[in-house]
Amino acid sequence: MKRILVIVMVIGTLGVAAWFGWAAFSKRAIESWFAARVAEGWQVAADDITVTGFPLSFETRLAGLMLADPATGLAWTAPDFTLRYPSWDLSRITAIWPQSHMIASPDERLTITAEALFSILDVTPSARMALAGSQTRMRGLAIASSQGWQSQLAEGQIDMIRQDGADARYDIRFSATDLVPAEQVAKLLDPGGILPPAIPVVSATALIDFDRPWDIGAIEALRPQPRRIDLTEARAEWGALTLRLSGALDIDAEGRPTGEVAIRAQNWPEMLAMAERAGLLPPSLRQTAESALGFLAALSGRREDLDVTLRMDQGFVFLGPLPIGEGPRIRLR
Repeated sequence: MKRILVIVMVIGTLGVAAWFGWAAFSKRAIESWFAARVAEGWQVAADDITVTGFPLSFETRLAGLMLADPATGLAWTAPDFTLRYPSWDLSRITAIWPQSHMIASPDERLTITAEALFSILDVTPSARMALAGSQTRMRGLAIASSQGWQSQLAEGQIDMIRQDGADARYDIRFSATDLVPAEQVAKLLDPGGILPPAIPVVSATALIDFDRPWDIGAIEALRPQPRRIDLTEARAEWGALTLRLSGALDIDAEGRPTGEVAIRAQNWPEMLAMAERAGLLPPSLRQTAESALGFLAALSGRREDLDVTLRMDQGFVFLGPLPIGEGPRIRLR
């Protein structure tokens, strides 16, 4: 009995020593990472770094945090930020954001508030911490811009899973409920206030190939850039309007997409009117677009429903042989 007690005490002592040793190592690793960023010209501040959670977990809390990257012009400030992982599984990290934090660029400052905002990250246990999967959950999220607009959602989630055998291919799923668009956007699209104030359902599912994996380098240097998007479906329902998108796009180094996107729209004439009110469609082209789309909709059997395919070629958008205009640039800053 005495021998068993001695063994238990030794194991317990070793466990305690291992926990405090790893806690000290974790703190030094973060401090070293901050020092490396400062050497690269970043602005870095952290009022305090503490590691708690003994004995079942490690909970690293950073207080008074500020990171500013001169290469991208992006800066992030937060009163606190927490990383938590169980003692027996260092590859599963829970990142917990504060109720309010701020992201700034040279053009805009975004204040983000949330009742709950956290991510569960599955990473490879290596220096680069390559992302194998993540689950981000949002509740009561609101974004306020220094340019005067605000937006919010009741619930949202983003899931990201790396595909087997492809280091930089990820299955990404997004969903949100009760999404309230910025007031300026809502007034442009719906000046009469006919539509509900919130979009009840927004969702998207896509398989995206990036130019490199998502790992710690996505913070240290540039974000991985999408090179191919296989969009299974993007869907939005707003009042009587329903919009669905699907398709596949290849994206060049300048962010210009090439490929096809199928659009399925219910009550499309109202969407066309909304696009005109928002300034996305010149009034001079409204009648032409309405006639052309009306003809295409009639071919599908219901004049109120539209089923067309947009073709994108090196950044330009075509409806059949007709050029519509310049397409979006798809780049992550």
